[in-house]
Amino acid sequence: MNIIQTLISYFAIAAAFISSLFSWGDAVMTPFTNDYEIPESLPAYSVISTEEKTDWTAKWIWDRENLTQNNVWMCLSKKVTLDKSPEELIAHISADSKYWLYINGETVVFEGSVKRGPEKGSGYYDSIDIAPYLREGENSVCALVWYWDNETSYSYSGSGQGGFLFEAEGKDITIVSDESWRVKRNSAYIDSALYPPNYRLPEYSIYYDAREAMGDWTAADFDTSDWETATEYAAGGEGVYGKLYPRGIPFLKDYGLKDYENSREYENYTVKKTFGEKITAEVPYNAQLTPYLKVIAPAGKKIRITTENTLIGAVSTTYITKEGEQEFEALGWFNGEQITYKIPKGVTVVSLRYRETGYNSSFSGDFECEDEFMNSLWQKSLRTLYVTMRDNFMDCPDRERAQWWGDVTSEMIMTMYSMDSSSYLLYQKGVEAMLSHTDDTDVLQTVVPISGDYFELPVQQLAGIVGFLTYYEYTGDKAFIEKVYGPSLDYLKLWEMGENNLVVHRSGSWDWPDWGKKADMTAIENAWVYYALSAAEKMAEITGKTEDIPFISGRKAAIAEGYASLWTEDGYKSSDVKKPDDRANALAVLSGLAQKEQYDVIAGVLVTTENSSPYMEYYVLEALCEMGEYGAAENRIKRRYEDMVTEDYSTLWEFWNSWQGTKNHAWSGGPLVIMSKHFAGIAPLEAGYERVEINPQYAMHNKLSCTVPSVKGLITLDYEKTDEGYTVNLSLPEDIKAVLYVPDGASVKINSKAYYRNGKYVGKKAGNVEIIKKESDDGYRM
Repeated sequence: MNIIQTLISYFAIAAAFISSLFSWGDAVMTPFTNDYEIPESLPAYSVISTEEKTDWTAKWIWDRENLTQNNVWMCLSKKVTLDKSPEELIAHISADSKYWLYINGETVVFEGSVKRGPEKGSGYYDSIDIAPYLREGENSVCALVWYWDNETSYSYSGSGQGGFLFEAEGKDITIVSDESWRVKRNSAYIDSALYPPNYRLPEYSIYYDAREAMGDWTAADFDTSDWETATEYAAGGEGVYGKLYPRGIPFLKDYGLKDYENSREYENYTVKKTFGEKITAEVPYNAQLTPYLKVIAPAGKKIRITTENTLIGAVSTTYITKEGEQEFEALGWFNGEQITYKIPKGVTVVSLRYRETGYNSSFSGDFECEDEFMNSLWQKSLRTLYVTMRDNFMDCPDRERAQWWGDVTSEMIMTMYSMDSSSYLLYQKGVEAMLSHTDDTDVLQTVVPISGDYFELPVQQLAGIVGFLTYYEYTGDKAFIEKVYGPSLDYLKLWEMGENNLVVHRSGSWDWPDWGKKADMTAIENAWVYYALSAAEKMAEITGKTEDIPFISGRKAAIAEGYASLWTEDGYKSSDVKKPDDRANALAVLSGLAQKEQYDVIAGVLVTTENSSPYMEYYVLEALCEMGEYGAAENRIKRRYEDMVTEDYSTLWEFWNSWQGTKNHAWSGGPLVIMSKHFAGIAPLEAGYERVEINPQYAMHNKLSCTVPSVKGLITLDYEKTDEGYTVNLSLPEDIKAVLYVPDGASVKINSKAYYRNGKYVGKKAGNVEIIKKESDDGYRM
């Protein structure tokens, strides 16, 4: 990070902190909800293809002068004459780094190519049917390609040079990138040193000078005869560009150009103030977007477009006007709720708009009760999850866009309760990247792909191993477990045992147990190792690798003996800390190290100690629910998340205050899972939802509705307490077996048909749903 970026970051933190000091009085919560409908059906579970494409006939092309130049926008064009339009023509396309594809002036792909990987030096390719865009006669196939660089990045591994690859071969039609294409650098995009984003980002801020615009160069009749002939640099799958794999995830969902909430206030608005004016356009929620403007201006006026996240290192846009009426969309996305256009005097705003894009997966789960606080928190968690999904799961969409594995594990679990199964492909893609970066060290790296840096945060990787098993439990994907089991066990074997039957501390490249304070590293690390060993033991059973179980069980037994020595009358505690840590004691419960007779003491720790960051808070809440302390979990949620929920903002923060980090960290969304999994009580009993448990905590809420998008289909629970008792309505796929817990006197409908009443099944016997009467809600303690 250079000195300018450092100063900007510190200034942003200081400004946000000072602002927070003047937020006097009790905040009034504005309920937040995402506007969506649960789909009637869900896509079938699928698995990404990991097979390399080796039969390329196309060549990587670029111009001669700018091959290794940073931050270059290149225009590429091919004229194609067809006797007739094809019924189908699949194009395979790749670029370093991003591309936009146009055919006959029509947008075919908006921001193609996912960030390079999964292996170091490899990339991905897209596949799309371009037949609907072709016509009889002359056609123009054009691409705008943005090459970043080969410098430090926490989400991308560059080839070191710009490049574009296009291959479409069908009956009597061949369109491949080669020297027959024309290329020209788009000189309107300036590689400016002004407004640099955070060094972790491979993307650059956009600086566009409309006076250098190239005209309607994507149109079919645009003359490119004076452009340079393309230079071929390598065949597909070869050279510095490396092997190419299917992208694995859907193309981005393009929601189209939208009006801001206050767009109409600035239609045909002329800026008259001497020093210009800042116009803050309002987005209804924190979204990934590309800003748009249409203005009338003299030439040479500078318009800056920023968000509330710019000062912490997000990308931004600078636009230099040409003479007259003009429109521009900044193709490099950023995110936020407040988009600020700084417009100079003499410019007339015709319209300000934005294009939202995002990962193509549907919001398919929900949770609603009579408590608006909990409803808003669930919905904010979902919004935070979605804004951190694109080419990969991200820690945040502004400062880093990096695939930190602790964040990924949390995000994966959240998708299981809120999104359709196309979201699972993003997790699968991330796992492939991580496994491809193990080299000969057996280390599971924490951030991949990556350039110019290296991270191993051991506790995040241990959480990731537990997450592998979780993924299997929700999907039933045995092949996935067969893929991750070996690397998981190899990684666990990197820990050595000490003389005290506790593991020898492994610091990795960053000795990080959690943000937050007073971390009991000895207790946390040993609990995580034990927890991950337990997951590996189950994976060994699933895959039939029973020969590994003696090692795993022996290591677990040793750690259990050593961990027992950490027990005190106040809870688990090592000499690292003066008082028991909530995270260490939560992990003792979740890993199985804690005994049930210790739960009362541990519950006391988790009720009174609040050391964890929002990342580890999820595990603390899980532990409370595991112990049956649902009321304590709900109360802790309300205490710790009060500021996030009451703030008029749609996403959750990285820390417990809004000024210290980013305002959109999905690792803070653990309560979404807690509410659906524990308060509504919906979770798989057998892998892949072959059998599901529905065990709501009825005493918590008199009325509750929850939908879970399982791999078998939608599971929806509705219950309400009436004067006559509880009415319970459960909808679920016909092929799922279920165990439903109900209070005494409840009446139950399954898929809208009467099923259970007055303690008896309606009919001679039960169907796929077994009803179990809850004797009481003794486990619900405040």
